[in-house]
Amino acid sequence: MPQSAPGARGLPLVGHLPLMILDPTKFLKGLTQRYGDVASFRLGRRPAVLINHPELINRLLRDRSCPRSDESRRALRSFLGDGLLSLEGPRHLRHRRLMAPAFHRQRIQHYGEVMCAETYAEIAGWQAGPQRDLREDMMRLTFAIVSKALFSTDTRDEARDVEHALQSILPWALLGAALGGVFPKLPVYYPRGSRAAIKRLHDVVLKIVARRREEGEDRGDLLSMLLETRDEDGSALSDEDVCAEALTLLLAGHDTTASTLTWAWHLLSQNPEVQDAAHEEVRRVVGERAITPEDVPKLELINQILSETLRLYPVVWMGDRVPDNDLELGGYHVAKGSSVFFCMYVTQRDARFFPDPRALRPRPLQP
Repeated sequence: MPQSAPGARGLPLVGHLPLMILDPTKFLKGLTQRYGDVASFRLGRRPAVLINHPELINRLLRDRSCPRSDESRRALRSFLGDGLLSLEGPRHLRHRRLMAPAFHRQRIQHYGEVMCAETYAEIAGWQAGPQRDLREDMMRLTFAIVSKALFSTDTRDEARDVEHALQSILPWALLGAALGGVFPKLPVYYPRGSRAAIKRLHDVVLKIVARRREEGEDRGDLLSMLLETRDEDGSALSDEDVCAEALTLLLAGHDTTASTLTWAWHLLSQNPEVQDAAHEEVRRVVGERAITPEDVPKLELINQILSETLRLYPVVWMGDRVPDNDLELGGYHVAKGSSVFFCMYVTQRDARFFPDPRALRPRPLQP
């Protein structure tokens, strides 16, 4: 049998949990620097392993006997409900199958048109000179886009309320996921304000769902598709399931996209030569007309800038799996039930895989 991975012993009872809570990227990077691509540590009494090589991560993600941990899914379920991000197994596959029609080519084309229209509406009032809070601008823009694509409604004025709600919810959800490694039965704790924010988000979406069911009109948005789709046995998603998936899409399409765009603006501001090349590409491909979804594949440099932004500042920067059986990773034995972590933030800044890993290097501009 292969030997266990090298690693650190940690503190009694809690192991390395304090380091994972206080500064996880620093701790995980230190593990890889000291012990290599497979390093062991502990979260409470549970053994844990960090893998830091693309081939190992790819193998882990393709292994269906390695689902996400109960703790991470329970943390997501605590504020999203039973949606794609919090389900595993047959229920996850059923939801994926029922949601697939919402992402057919024709629907994607429509969502792209919504993105273009909302973007032009947002920047119409921008002027050269004054400083702008681009994080706030991007949050407002992405919320307007996802609201129109999801619900066919203009909820631009509610963007700040949703941002504040997520800011009060997410830290407690992440803490609950981390503490679950030590106290598996401990429910995720939310203070009163965060509990009120969760209830407010669910109430708003459930009211919209109930109204749309009563109207019975297909508006061409994601909500219409979620309400109309049927499984092979004729069953549909319940209102609670639709609410969970709508909130999942709201989170995935709002905060994460806004963060990526904000980091992209930051990187461009620090790399004027890349910014100039991006402007030139848009002038060459689009000219003076309005951009359309058909232009996106032709904007090679823009796509590379976004890929580099996600490499340097991944919005989902860490993941975990818990193998149902013993397995071997990188020549080391990983026991059934261990927590296996991978940290995109660390791997994607590894000089073995990306030369000059901290710099913005879109491929079309590389020497």
